[in-house]
Amino acid sequence: MDNQVYAVRNPEELEAVSEQNGNIRVIAQLSGKESRSPASRWTIRHLIAYRLLIRPEAAFLAVLQPEHDECPICEECLSQTIDHVNTRALLEDSPRNLRVKSDHDLIRLPGGFFWIALARAARNEHVDQVRVHPQRERSQVQREGYVSSASAIPGSSSPLLYSSSFEADIVDVDEDEHDARRDKPEEVTVHLIHCFSQYVLHLCLLQHFTGKDTDADMGTDIEVRPRVERKMTTTRIAGASVSAEDDGGLCQMRRDADGWKMLHPYLALLEAKKAFKQYFEDKAGRYMPIVSNQTLAQYLGEAVITWKGNEELLQRGVFLIAATNTFVRFLYFRFGRDYSDYLDAIDEQTQMQIVNDERRDPYVYMQSTRWYNLQSGEGRKSALCHILALLKWHEDSTGGNSQGSTYISEGSGSDGDSMDTDE
Repeated sequence: MDNQVYAVRNPEELEAVSEQNGNIRVIAQLSGKESRSPASRWTIRHLIAYRLLIRPEAAFLAVLQPEHDECPICEECLSQTIDHVNTRALLEDSPRNLRVKSDHDLIRLPGGFFWIALARAARNEHVDQVRVHPQRERSQVQREGYVSSASAIPGSSSPLLYSSSFEADIVDVDEDEHDARRDKPEEVTVHLIHCFSQYVLHLCLLQHFTGKDTDADMGTDIEVRPRVERKMTTTRIAGASVSAEDDGGLCQMRRDADGWKMLHPYLALLEAKKAFKQYFEDKAGRYMPIVSNQTLAQYLGEAVITWKGNEELLQRGVFLIAATNTFVRFLYFRFGRDYSDYLDAIDEQTQMQIVNDERRDPYVYMQSTRWYNLQSGEGRKSALCHILALLKWHEDSTGGNSQGSTYISEGSGSDGDSMDTDE
């Protein structure tokens, strides 16, 4: 089962996958080492024991659709104030010859810091060395970690594997380019997402706009920023101490007499990877990332552990920005009303009583988008719209302004209907 993608969508499918993986059903059935493993070492057994249910990939996160209906980019609404000049520069075609331009030239473009980061992630320093064998029969070579279209899209639904109904928005990347990009460290991707977020938050979105010119009238001392600092969360689950460390994210800051202080570190988590070992080749010969079960388990672990350690701050769920090379996608985790009780139960008997009670909801539900390629204007637009909608979602949860004084929700579980698994 290790080479099949986890795609459990309802309790019945979870039961079937459990039977295929040693009949593991609850956290207490993990080994001592597994129960104490940090999120970075979680596996498919954690996906099952932590009871993850997944909705199929979508073009836009369902939980953010109401906010996206008022998007200032797509609908010309006035719910958020946008700098149209900088936004247009971001969404138009990438600079010509981006990968061969010098940093000296790129930094002089509008938002030059972002174009430098994008070019750095997109360049293929080792591609010439890889292409010294142009006559090889690619279609006949079976390579570890690469999935053909025949095996990636089965004829019928499976709890371990199903295809997205959306194609990835992809600039053509051939097999050798993919190999070359795998040599780039994940720090290159982390830097790219930080730069993109900074462009969106500080050049596209006018956070402090009030229609006046004086500093005294510039609105609020609250600001949303990229969080470049990694955050480690340690908490107790089922009696064991577990930890997770993210790659940064989006945070809320407040200015006081001593400078700026972080109010909410977790508007969204960031988890970045270097180019994935696995990819999928579609009928047009384009390549898109495939998330392994181990990577999906790490996403889940970071969301669960961060949520458990900050339940009051994250009552409505956790957003996670996943990135690999120049690709980005958005994930949302919502936790069932009995999930906290399930995590607090320290013995197998209590955990089994909770999961066997059909009246209880001890599941975590995940929504996800398709992959967006930041090398394309359309990919950048989709990512921009998600960040704007995410901020509006946090705003709507408190009834405050677009950078409200706190994002702690008083309406836990208000999004329950949006994540029902019954279609």
